[in-house]
Amino acid sequence: MVDRLADSCLDTDAQNRLSSLKGHITDMHPGVLKAHRLPWSRDLVNPKNKTHARYLKELGEQFVARANHQVLERLHELDVAGRELAWLYQEIRHHLWQSSEVTQNFCGRQELLARLGQQLRHDDSKQHTPLVLFGPPGIGKTALMCKLAEQMPRLLRHKTVTVLRLLGTSQMSSDARGLLKSVCFQVCLAYGLPLPPAQVLDAHTRVVQFFHTLLHTVSCRNFESLVLLLDAMDDLDSVRHARRIPWLPLNCPPRVHLILSACSGALGVLDILQRVLLDPEAYWEVKPLSGNQGQEMIQHLLVAARRTLSPVHTDLLWASLPECGNPGRLRLAFEEARKWASFTVPAPLATTAEEATHQLCARLEQTHGRLLVAHVLGYIVSSRHGLSEAELKDVLSLDDEVLQAVYQDWTPPSKELLRLPPSQGTEPGDRTALQPSGAWGE
Repeated sequence: MVDRLADSCLDTDAQNRLSSLKGHITDMHPGVLKAHRLPWSRDLVNPKNKTHARYLKELGEQFVARANHQVLERLHELDVAGRELAWLYQEIRHHLWQSSEVTQNFCGRQELLARLGQQLRHDDSKQHTPLVLFGPPGIGKTALMCKLAEQMPRLLRHKTVTVLRLLGTSQMSSDARGLLKSVCFQVCLAYGLPLPPAQVLDAHTRVVQFFHTLLHTVSCRNFESLVLLLDAMDDLDSVRHARRIPWLPLNCPPRVHLILSACSGALGVLDILQRVLLDPEAYWEVKPLSGNQGQEMIQHLLVAARRTLSPVHTDLLWASLPECGNPGRLRLAFEEARKWASFTVPAPLATTAEEATHQLCARLEQTHGRLLVAHVLGYIVSSRHGLSEAELKDVLSLDDEVLQAVYQDWTPPSKELLRLPPSQGTEPGDRTALQPSGAWGE
């Protein structure tokens, strides 16, 4: 096919530009293009022509080989990027798993969820202050924050990017720098924005500046709304002993929402927030569950544990929890009630959270021994960010008093390496009971 002028003469200028373009493409992508030459035919490409048939076969093989090569190259790039960001994916999975565990037995709060959704929709198109959920420990703040993250698209009534962090439950979520780094990376990936460069990550002030700029960038895109939920601000190391929170935005731009939770009490993080966020409408109190909602929560827990209580035990349980709406206290009561056998007459449950904690520790001491329980709790309290089950067993295996108590009645399986036997680990129910208060729905 050639271009001709109006007088049917060959358009040499067009031919020269076409040749130049082809040469430029060949030079830019030498390994991609392959030239095929065919004799001219009135019916263009005719498969019955041997030359044309060979051309079609070579073209098809070339296309398949090139497509396979591009797919494999892209998969390799994704694999490399995945390995580089493995820490981020692990962090996101951790908080999503924690959230799913907390919301399994979520009860009540529907009116509060609806009011929060209405407030978020009202603030979505204008500049506004962050929201703060507050209440005493164990009242259900963590469960409410996780439920908010789960229902956010429905509450805002359009597509959203939701970022949830249960502060203090992972190493990166325990200090401000690690928290902001993981949040910035997740938001950039969600919106297809460039990741923060290494020189930004080297200094905390640059990370804070990048975080604030990123929020405004997301807002100006006029795309999906961004919702950041930071639960348990009290468990953030850089906030717990500080007088201010320099990285906290005092105002959120349109289509960007920041929701925090904090414990109420004397000289806590809530007091710091109240000094910097002056709008009284930004604070939402999480109140106790009603009596019916408390009973519903206990029933959910019993069904999940595949347990039922006899009428006598049920009456004793409700009598020990008159109008108790604190989910943490209800969880402690459930942990005691699930141990009751149908033929036993248990003692009345504790009436306060402190008494319930002492009751729990007494039961653990009866099951595992006072020395083991005392040392386990001591190590957990002494550790900065808590201990995993594997780490706790490693520490106990280095404790001579614990090993002497464990092996006083039988010979260790190995004289060269003394380890805490697997049977000495706490039972599943006891591990649940010893989880931090945030796991109970604080």
